[in-house]
Amino acid sequence: MILLFSGALSVVFSLFFYCQAISGGLGIKRWAIAGLIFGPFVWPMFCMKKRLRIYQRFGFDCLLFSA
Repeated sequence: MILLFSGALSVVFSLFFYCQAISGGLGIKRWAIAGLIFGPFVWPMFCMKKRLRIYQRFGFDCLLFSA
């Protein structure tokens, strides 16, 4: 029962990171597989990568409003 629940939860996190990678413009397969294997523990690394991607595109001096 616990094994089935953890498997379903890992698929849910894989889909979540897949959708977030599409909206953030990051590597889709990479984040989907990371979400499948590590689950919610990938979230801080995902946020950091997304922020670094924004800094690379616009620079550190750019002001971005995200609502």
